Amino acid sequence: MKIKVTCFGHLATFHASRDYVEVDKGIVAEDLPRILGFSAKDAAMYFVGEKRVDPEYEISSEDVIKIFPPITGG
Repeated sequence: MKIKVTCFGHLATFHASRDYVEVDKGIVAEDLPRILGFSAKDAAMYFVGEKRVDPEYEISSEDVIKIFPPITGG
């Protein structure tokens, strides 16, 4: 199935574009980092559209996923 993925921060070096990604049915959000070539430990937050989802969220066809690294600052 086809989903759209955008990575932010340093994760954008692995998948910078907003291109569609082909994935198998039944995968969950925390599977995406491995598919894109980085560790799930580097992904702190997953969003589907504007809603934050758990790493165990099952991906659906045509989902628009945003992946964020840990956010720091002060």
